[in-house]
Amino acid sequence: MKFALAFALLLLSGAEPPVQVLFDDIVDIAPGEVRTLALPLQEAPVRIACSWRVLQGGDVRLLLLPADNVDAWVEGKPYEELGAADFSRNGTFTRLAPAPRELVLAVEARGAARRTTRLRLLVRLLDPSLPFPPVPRAADRRRGEILVWSSLALFAVIAAAGAVKLRRNFASRR
Repeated sequence: MKFALAFALLLLSGAEPPVQVLFDDIVDIAPGEVRTLALPLQEAPVRIACSWRVLQGGDVRLLLLPADNVDAWVEGKPYEELGAADFSRNGTFTRLAPAPRELVLAVEARGAARRTTRLRLLVRLLDPSLPFPPVPRAADRRRGEILVWSSLALFAVIAAAGAVKLRRNFASRR
């Protein structure tokens, strides 16, 4: 019975493009410090979507660069920047990675803040052919009706089976 319900829900749901979540967590950064996140890309092309929201503390800046350029960035030498976002309390940015390579996402807290910055960071890999942010689709009325009526029918079958079993149990007690 559970398998039939799961199969029906799978049939009724649309086939959505796969989204791979690389990182979805709370990040704490001391003032003026940098946290790095390695982004290994085995497949390409792929769209890297980063979004963040500061929960407490100061503004943060995100910087996407190749892993082999991190040392140059830290030392203040010229480096290849694939994407960057200015200091802010929240935001989203996307970049297309055309070739598989090792990337690093650096999250930098503004040094003027006096306490630790806590932010919610979400990094996803998306299909590059899809628009970002996703364009909302209108609900399909027919699919909604099918879902409602099939769930009502399933409920009726389960309730009838329970009533029959309950009736048998009462009859066996007499």
